[in-house]
Amino acid sequence: MSYAIKARLTPRLGSIVWTDWPALFCVLAIPGIWLVGLLFPLLKRGASFGPFEIFAIAVPISVVAAGVLAWRILRIYWFFARGRPVTATITKLAIVRDRGRLEIEYEVEGRRHESWTPVHKNKRVMALEPGKPVAALVDPARPDRAIVRDLYV
Repeated sequence: MSYAIKARLTPRLGSIVWTDWPALFCVLAIPGIWLVGLLFPLLKRGASFGPFEIFAIAVPISVVAAGVLAWRILRIYWFFARGRPVTATITKLAIVRDRGRLEIEYEVEGRRHESWTPVHKNKRVMALEPGKPVAALVDPARPDRAIVRDLYV
């Protein structure tokens, strides 16, 4: 059975955020840092922590988190636009609590390559099993970088 990609699919934003652990962390970190900043003065009466300190801490962290989130999303879209379709084999899926590492192996131009990606524990990820073939998209310039296509559609 071949998993060759016949037509380009488009990744779904929700699937990217819910599957890519760093993206999910950034989505949760942005409102989280603002919530902590707003609640801290209420919980620590007498602390010299006002609006200036909230902005001085929350804005830079939010900007960094938004930048990482944008990079993770654009990275997946880039693979769908320019990635080379291959059939890969899952070599390892290691989950600790709600996050993990998905490792795949595939062949490009007669050479064996391995790649991995951080994942969030969800239904699609947990359906994957070592030894199973999956459709992957490989960076043509750097064949050691790849993603499992079906996790993001």
